[in-house]
Amino acid sequence: MDAKNQLMQERTNLLKQIAEFAQRGESHEVLAAGERLNRVESLIERYEKLVHDISNLNTELLQNTRVDSKDRKVKNLKRQNVVATGRGIGKTIRMDFLHKTSEEGIYLENIRGSIYQAQSGRKVGIAVATERKPDRWFLGLPIGGFDHAVLLCKPENRDTIEICLPKSFFDEHGEKMSQSGGQIKFNIAKRGNVYSILVPGTDGVNVSKFVGDYAQLN
Repeated sequence: MDAKNQLMQERTNLLKQIAEFAQRGESHEVLAAGERLNRVESLIERYEKLVHDISNLNTELLQNTRVDSKDRKVKNLKRQNVVATGRGIGKTIRMDFLHKTSEEGIYLENIRGSIYQAQSGRKVGIAVATERKPDRWFLGLPIGGFDHAVLLCKPENRDTIEICLPKSFFDEHGEKMSQSGGQIKFNIAKRGNVYSILVPGTDGVNVSKFVGDYAQLN
């Protein structure tokens, strides 16, 4: 488990402990756990700042690097920097989402990669994508690896759209969705104020009602 997931898991455990101590009236334990929680949250903030600084550094490197069409090494370096920047942004977006859900009392524990487990025992796949085309996002999650799905779609100059799809959505549409490379593919389009998943054989399935609906993840 990497440092990010260790911190998030520790934060989740401490929040649970504080709630339990408070119910039992154990004020000393509440204070002790609260102090540790403050240190953990401070580390999370430092981690997020580090990811942000690395993202900015990579962006500056890309802007200052002149690519010689005959120099393959420089081209490869540029590609690697783009990938590193994208991964850093994705981690930050996912961490922000996990922070918000925990504040709502919904704790998601990382199992592996993009798959998390809810308190109910059901698995939640969390995919992240930035806007490659205006109002379009392309995401993927492993086939059979999740019950619910969260699609975090980051527009260029707006807040992240958080689409929380329940198991019932996949019971109805899962078999029709595109699959490739062992993944279910999500093609998200924004038309006006409506968010749709472009499922083959349909004009698009409206998923606007699932935006920000964390309750679907229990």
